[in-house]
Amino acid sequence: YAKALDYQQQWLAIAREIKDRQSEGIALGNLGTAYAHLGDYAKALDYQQQWLAIAREIKDRQSEGAALGNLGTAYTSLGDYAKAIEHTQQSLAIAREIKDRQSEGIALKILRLARSKSGNLSAAEKTLLDK
Repeated sequence: YAKALDYQQQWLAIAREIKDRQSEGIALGNLGTAYAHLGDYAKALDYQQQWLAIAREIKDRQSEGAALGNLGTAYTSLGDYAKAIEHTQQSLAIAREIKDRQSEGIALKILRLARSKSGNLSAAEKTLLDK
């Protein structure tokens, strides 16, 4: 991950230098993901929030949904299930809006995990999980 972080920081610097906001956002998201894998959720959340802000600024709905999904994953790992569910539901709504079935599936998986860990599953969902 150290080498990945170095490469992403280089990408981020170049994106900022050439004022490529979309690439800047993606580099920030990748940094957030790397820090999440390292267990540094404070940095992960910070980078994902920065990506989310850029995605919203440039009106990139796919990146906005991905950043929200990554935030949902990080909050799940931190045990903050209310925030995890909130962010993941937003990610799911965007995936459905832009008809991105793969992102929809990922959001549903994260949402199920957060809701399961929070003890907030319906009887029907519990039955499906028991199968």
